Amino acid sequence: MTTESRPREFHTMEFSHHDAAAAFVAALSRFLDSPKGDVFAKPRSSVEVWARSPVGSEAVRLFLSDKALEMAEAAFSPVPVTKVVSRASLPDESFLIIEGGVTPAWGVEEASAKLFPR
Repeated sequence: MTTESRPREFHTMEFSHHDAAAAFVAALSRFLDSPKGDVFAKPRSSVEVWARSPVGSEAVRLFLSDKALEMAEAAFSPVPVTKVVSRASLPDESFLIIEGGVTPAWGVEEASAKLFPR
């Protein structure tokens, strides 16, 4: 997979509480792992969700690729997006949390643990 095939823009979602972000990530991972989610997971690189959860804060910021946003809107519409950022503008401390074709279905506790800063 080349860097050109990776998503270039990401839609930002802001969560003021870690638990709400974990519930969203868990639900999105379960949808992606479902038969309906398979439609969105091709090609594999098209669904990406990056996360930023600063140490000592309850807040979490998620960055959804176009395909991840499309998938989220199909499952949970409406999805409150605050802005669009380029891949180059993702915060240095952000990390890939969901990737189409790779990420399994998680429960809320698993998603919560994965959202902690690395």
